[in-house]
Amino acid sequence: MKFKHILISAACLFLTVFALFIFSNWNKHILYLTSGEIIEADKAWVVFDDVYYEKGVGTLYTLNSDQVDRIVSASFSSLDDWIIILTYEMSAKRGIFEFIMNRTIWLGIFIVIGSIVSIFLIRCFISQDSNKKQKIDDEQDIRCIHISSQVSDFKKVILYFLNLYLLQAQAKKSDKYTYQQLDNKGPLNTIVYEFKILKGGQWQSRRISMGRIGEDSGARSKCFYVIYDDHFVVKIPPEPITDFDEYIQSIKADRRISDILAPRECLVPKLSIVLKKIPAFAKFIDKSQGDDEKICINGLKASPKFQDFLKIAGSFAYYMDLSKYFFLGEILIECHDTKGLIEKEYKQHQELIWIPASFTDRYGESSSDLCFELQNIFNYFDTLLNNNTVHDFEKKAWFNSVFIDPETAADSKVIPSEAIAVISKIRNQHSHTLRAFKKILHKKACEQSLKQNNAKIQSICSRMIELLAWLFFKDVAIRDLKPDNILVAGDPSKYPQFLSSANDFELGLIDVEIAVFVGAKNNAIDPPKLGWTPFYATPTHMFINDVLKDLFDDIGYILKLQDWYAIVAMIFQAVTDKKMFVRTAAVLASLGKELPLYFNNQAKMTMFAKKASLKFWNSATDEFELQLKENETILKTVHLEIFKNAKKMFRAAGDKSGKEIIGSRLSAINSQISAYDVMQYMFGHIRQQMYNEKWNKPVVSAQQKDNGNVVRPDDKTQLL
Repeated sequence: MKFKHILISAACLFLTVFALFIFSNWNKHILYLTSGEIIEADKAWVVFDDVYYEKGVGTLYTLNSDQVDRIVSASFSSLDDWIIILTYEMSAKRGIFEFIMNRTIWLGIFIVIGSIVSIFLIRCFISQDSNKKQKIDDEQDIRCIHISSQVSDFKKVILYFLNLYLLQAQAKKSDKYTYQQLDNKGPLNTIVYEFKILKGGQWQSRRISMGRIGEDSGARSKCFYVIYDDHFVVKIPPEPITDFDEYIQSIKADRRISDILAPRECLVPKLSIVLKKIPAFAKFIDKSQGDDEKICINGLKASPKFQDFLKIAGSFAYYMDLSKYFFLGEILIECHDTKGLIEKEYKQHQELIWIPASFTDRYGESSSDLCFELQNIFNYFDTLLNNNTVHDFEKKAWFNSVFIDPETAADSKVIPSEAIAVISKIRNQHSHTLRAFKKILHKKACEQSLKQNNAKIQSICSRMIELLAWLFFKDVAIRDLKPDNILVAGDPSKYPQFLSSANDFELGLIDVEIAVFVGAKNNAIDPPKLGWTPFYATPTHMFINDVLKDLFDDIGYILKLQDWYAIVAMIFQAVTDKKMFVRTAAVLASLGKELPLYFNNQAKMTMFAKKASLKFWNSATDEFELQLKENETILKTVHLEIFKNAKKMFRAAGDKSGKEIIGSRLSAINSQISAYDVMQYMFGHIRQQMYNEKWNKPVVSAQQKDNGNVVRPDDKTQLL
């Protein structure tokens, strides 16, 4: 029985006693005599000098009025009169008080109450023990799927949320379940799954949407975008984490970086977004007051069994809430989505195949030979078809299916089977030419897409520079910047329109796992976690601080420039929908494989760092110059807005630069600068700071000197 029930029972008992007292004394009269005697009467009245009163039925008494001091009446009299009656009743032990103040009666009451309480406590104990056993039995009977560490990470996450659904539905071991992938796509091109449980003879179901984030980025950690009531980012670390304290410390480290960057939007892992979905733990959170994360940590320490709900296949995973934001990576995909544009481009200009001059006008002089090759393919198609009864315009309409899949073409039903067979043969025999034409169509579609989304891309690139400046002056190096680690914060009701103005949104950060504060003096920077995404990283990502101190005077600035390099690659990707440093990423990956050979020798590690730097920057410089040359036109169509903090950052970088020409260009950066120019100036500064040409000097042995032979490596090699 709860305390409130006891209070209610006591109140009811009091009201009952009070009601009995009022009822039994409603018509009573109390006569106070001058002699001090008190007479209780059923009825009393005054006639001239006499006072008459009744006690019992038919018994009448009389007194002289001089003998009576006063008469107190109950019924609707004053509160004072009722108090007098109450006092008299209690002192005389009359009426209800005769019963209440009887010791024998109270003894009996206590015996009865004691017996009831004893029975109640015994029943509570038995019930509690039974409920505890029942709860244990229920927990043991809950349906739970074992997640093998051998299955793919994608399947691990799906099974984790299936387990969560089974728990929320209180599914028993005897209940059947199933899950399947559906044909339709979810938001952001996610895959939709349906969970189903057969419970109580009826099927219950719900859906979940899920997709991989940054699948082609080369990152070690694997992140997934999940929609399960809320929008999640689920990150599986590259190495399993099984220690709870280690797990919590890693989250606290992320939160420290987030606090430094405030008020910039910065997502860090949270425990509560998952634990609130666990029915038993959700009640604990609701009952407690204070910060949800602290409540969760304390609750998990007190009840370690709940820690398993944060694990996927035995290892802790990280969960971030993305309900209010958008992925920059997905936005860039939408900006460059050419779905339908290629087919539209071909259908609108298919007649140009038969007009070589117009074909080259639209697709460039280099496409003139391709135009004639396409005409020859049509003639080959006509020869194989060998049907003179069909007009040329109809044959050309059929020929269009060489470039458009006849299964999806709107007029595919009117194409005869013999024409489809010829088309299939041509596709196999002339695949190289067809691919070349589709490449031209795709390039044109990309140009159209960029033209339609130019304002959005300009705003996004401007905000990338602004985010970089924010990090620069907060003395934080993220060290793993990439589109999939950046969120877009704007008014959801105005998406995607707000992307057209850089003043209507901001960029924030999703993952700061390997970020580090670089504001400490005298290079006293905490050792950051080593990790990198090859397309956006430099060799400095691979080495510990002690090695970097052997190479650079200011390692804090070098760590900041890691983010500069990533932003250069991201601006190029935002404009062209291509990755800039593809070959260089492969070089970095190969250097990473060689790295473990020098773990136990810092001197050799430093020498390897110089060798790696030479090899990397030769590749990066060549690739950068080639990509800029091939994409110069499109890069010069995008002009950036340079915010005040970004101007200040570039001036600071200009002062830091050792070369006057690079410093002056950086200091002069202003709004309306093209993406082409800002990338060129930034890359030049990064290379100048990260690569020391002195490292390229040959190491000459004494024997070589004696023989007069000096080995002179070219600018693409390094001798150790």
